[in-house]
Amino acid sequence: MQNNSFFKLLFLVSIVSFFASCDKDFNEIGSDVVNNDHFGLIQDTTKTVIAYNQATGSVETSNLLINSLGYYNNPFFGKTRASIVSQVLLDTVNQTIGSLPTVTKVELSLPYFSHLVSTDATTGNHTYELDSVHGYVTTDSKKVFNKIKLSVYESNYYLRDYDASLGFQNAQKYYSGATSDFDANKNPNRLNDDTDASQNDAFLYSADEIKTYKTVDGVEVVDTRSVPGMRLKLRNQFFQDKLFGAGASGKFINNNVFKEYFRGLYFKADNSASSSNEGSLALLNIRLGKIIVTYNVTVTSSTGVETIKEKKFGISLGGSSVNLLENDYNTQYTSGVTSNANATTGGYNLYPKGGESSMAIIKLFGEDIRGYYTNGVAPNVPNGIPDELDDLRHPFDGQKLLVNEANLTFYVDKIKMTGASEPNRIYLYDLNNHRPIIDYYIDNSVASNAKLNKNIHGGILEKETASSIVDKRGIKYKIRLTNHLINLISKDSTNVRLGLVVTESIVNNTNSQLKNTTTGVNPFSKIPTASVINPLGTVLFGNNIPTVDPNYAKRLKLEIYYTKPN
Repeated sequence: MQNNSFFKLLFLVSIVSFFASCDKDFNEIGSDVVNNDHFGLIQDTTKTVIAYNQATGSVETSNLLINSLGYYNNPFFGKTRASIVSQVLLDTVNQTIGSLPTVTKVELSLPYFSHLVSTDATTGNHTYELDSVHGYVTTDSKKVFNKIKLSVYESNYYLRDYDASLGFQNAQKYYSGATSDFDANKNPNRLNDDTDASQNDAFLYSADEIKTYKTVDGVEVVDTRSVPGMRLKLRNQFFQDKLFGAGASGKFINNNVFKEYFRGLYFKADNSASSSNEGSLALLNIRLGKIIVTYNVTVTSSTGVETIKEKKFGISLGGSSVNLLENDYNTQYTSGVTSNANATTGGYNLYPKGGESSMAIIKLFGEDIRGYYTNGVAPNVPNGIPDELDDLRHPFDGQKLLVNEANLTFYVDKIKMTGASEPNRIYLYDLNNHRPIIDYYIDNSVASNAKLNKNIHGGILEKETASSIVDKRGIKYKIRLTNHLINLISKDSTNVRLGLVVTESIVNNTNSQLKNTTTGVNPFSKIPTASVINPLGTVLFGNNIPTVDPNYAKRLKLEIYYTKPN
């Protein structure tokens, strides 16, 4: 009875597969075939996969949607300093200033990415947790982020919209490695020079709700509540001179004139004086930054009485920006990339890392030596198609496969990643054409967190699940490329090279320019922007692992699940 049930189920699966496909096309059942145990399907893990590393170098970081700011020491990869230069814009152009303006307060605000955890029903106080901040210690089950040194300077470097060398026909590109250019063109006097060290030399990313107060009937009560964010006091005298000095005349007529006059702010991050090895790094939307200049003016009434009136002058950070990255990488990382960069044999480890760093390149199905079989005979004439792919397109026995699922599974080298923050997702794409593969496009699955959209296509970090483990570490990333494989086999699509990078946002599939085109076989000149944004990296097992190695079972494999029609 059990055998009969088994064959009935297998027959039913085959029938469904047949009618869901056309005569020559292969069938995709979906992401989880019978609870992901692939019941009744044939597994093939014999196909060749070659994966190796490629350093990217300095990369375009102008006008990123998300910027990095801070100092982070990754236990494996090394140290990164991330700074930001941003243009400033007038909230109100051609604003009427008033008589005898005197600056009394300048505050810069910039919200962090955070989410609400709870609200106290009695006090109304909110508890938040910060998102996308790396570098902390855990105290009483609460994340306490490491301090950094943060300096804010006036930038005298003009960020052009268009490239003069290209006849102003193309957008101007700025690159991650241009720190020295901006250092040489900044006003050396720090603007956040308050005596409170938390404003500069001991700056701390805090998840605390921001509250302002007012006095009502002699009692101090909460006036406003804001989500966690940066609040910096900037030097009054600088803004007094810049906005209301003799040189400011006629500079507020529009933002083009203002940008030329006040060229921007430079947020420079470094390690705090208390430690050269610890810090924290946050992802921010610099365009949400705001400077409010509070100043007093003298108002004379019709009777000649003079009074003082308080006014506000708003400046936003909504203009062009550049993210600057300085890296002091560990030798174990840089030598690992170099020693695992053989495009013929592949690498033992893969080192996809965000920012200006490295990625992995993947080639499927090996080499082309003999062409494909015709009537059981191999022509021994190369035809430009890998032999393994030829065998799938033209099976020796003439019986084509019904492909149900295909995956690449990347296991994390947990020893090398000990103590390091792990990227939540990796992204596989068509490196030849710099675009996603078809499985990305057809996966319309959504999640409450947009970073987890397209979860059938995958690439999301799978972590340890045991309840006894406090710090659950990553185990593997699994990426489904079923339809990519179907197209290769049944539609003779080009067997392109695949790029593998970390990603900060799966919905962002745009690309950023490399400052220098890569060297070696099949060079390329751009990488996914979402990888540039993500400051993290991971160490994965590659394909080139000896059979006697204890990690052999974790080697990179292409897993194909298929059925054969009768």
